[in-house]
Amino acid sequence: MAISTATKAATDALAANPAPVSVGAQEVHRWMQSFTWDFDKNRTKYSTKYKMANDTKEQFKLIAKEYARMESVKDERQFGSLQDVLTRVDAANRVHPKWNESMKIISNFLEVGEYNAIAATGMLWDSATAPEQKNGYLGQVLDEIRHTNQCAYINYYFAKQGQDAAGHNDARRTRAIGPLWKGMKRVFSDGFISGDAVECSINLQLVGEACFTNPLIVAVTEWASANGDEMTPTVFLSIETDELRHMANGYQTVVSIANDEAASKYLNTDLNNAFWTQQKYFTPVLGMMFEYGSHFKVEPWVKTWNRWVYEDWGGIWIGRLGKYGVESPRSLRDAKKDAYWAHHDLFLIAYALWPTGFFRLSLPTQEEAEWYEANYPGWYDMYGKVYDEWRARGCEDPSSGFLPIQWFIENNHPIYIDRVSQVPFCPSYCKGESTLRVLEYNGKKHSFSDQWGERMWLSEPERYECQNIFEQYEGRELSEVIAEGFGVRSDGKTLISQPHTKKDGKLWTLDDIKRINCVFSDPLKAL
Repeated sequence: MAISTATKAATDALAANPAPVSVGAQEVHRWMQSFTWDFDKNRTKYSTKYKMANDTKEQFKLIAKEYARMESVKDERQFGSLQDVLTRVDAANRVHPKWNESMKIISNFLEVGEYNAIAATGMLWDSATAPEQKNGYLGQVLDEIRHTNQCAYINYYFAKQGQDAAGHNDARRTRAIGPLWKGMKRVFSDGFISGDAVECSINLQLVGEACFTNPLIVAVTEWASANGDEMTPTVFLSIETDELRHMANGYQTVVSIANDEAASKYLNTDLNNAFWTQQKYFTPVLGMMFEYGSHFKVEPWVKTWNRWVYEDWGGIWIGRLGKYGVESPRSLRDAKKDAYWAHHDLFLIAYALWPTGFFRLSLPTQEEAEWYEANYPGWYDMYGKVYDEWRARGCEDPSSGFLPIQWFIENNHPIYIDRVSQVPFCPSYCKGESTLRVLEYNGKKHSFSDQWGERMWLSEPERYECQNIFEQYEGRELSEVIAEGFGVRSDGKTLISQPHTKKDGKLWTLDDIKRINCVFSDPLKAL
């Protein structure tokens, strides 16, 4: 058969100029550089007070074809194992029940963080002018989309294959009533996507990813493995291998503004604010997840914190940025004090407010109490005695008519919410560094637990106007609030959250809560 003129022309052209059978990474990178991100006028929806240099490089030079090939292999290994191998060996049901509950919090919160990181990196792409730097941010946008899907998939897997779907499949419905949600929103949403684009990079890449990624993602895999969870390490280690590129983007962001006069004026204050906002939430919440949300312990949280946050990040990582004028946050020493006791303080309050959550909590066993006392001398006198009293009053049994929040009211230990971090604290019953500070603004009282948050609020009070649950539901009965905030399972009456993880334990319902007649009150109104 005679070939067409067009086909012959194409065949002759290929014979004269054969197509390459493969393309090297460097060749792809050079090709990408030939794309220009130059515009007559840089399209910046969210401006920055910093001036980013136009000759900044992208460190990893891993984009387009190489990126897609690498991530495809990682996803095939990850989802293939989850769908096939782990399902056939019933791995989800071999996870310790306490850790199953912890993953409801960790995977849902991290999914929100990854989602907001998409927008944060897009803002940086808008602001940067160097073509290579734009490539780096573009790669991160693709990573964050992938990570959002991965976290959602963990919830899907646990909900479908695991022990208790409630909380894995509908956690976000409870975001109006859950006190931990608003603090998470402060660090993962407000910090990543509100305001100046470079300030958002400091929050996301310089603190969130360079500092707290290690305890949040790497340490989680150790605790998960110790508690029989084979899914989380599979997914989280796949995420973590991308995080190094994101840390490099944070490094290059600082490099790009190093010669800007504004950098010396704003950078260290922005860094200190970003660090304090995030540590105020992550230090107690992660410690609580690890130590109280597990049965088998890896190591005391304070040791993990000192290694990853204080030494590796505050010392080595920030030290390498010293030549660009970056200093370790002034609040680092105060944060170090929180690392010892703040997670114990938070668990006490979290257990007292358990009906507003989307996960199940359980009191420490005798074996765990001995572990706490051995690693945190003085733990039993402060916390253990309270848990013994709550257990004796039947806090786990719906027929007891006792909610731990009543203990705080009976003993005159009011619980406040820090206006800046949105983290609850009880100044009269804690071993951490929290002290009550109250300021008035526009006829409204605001509570703070530390000087750093108070300073941030004084400079931009309008940035922290979010209502807390005591203000939002003042005078409302608890069961009404739970029903309104979707805190119940598919039967419409049984609470998602429970004060135990026993498979054969009785589950609390809205009727059990209603009989107690617990009414929200704002402690600031009593001052």
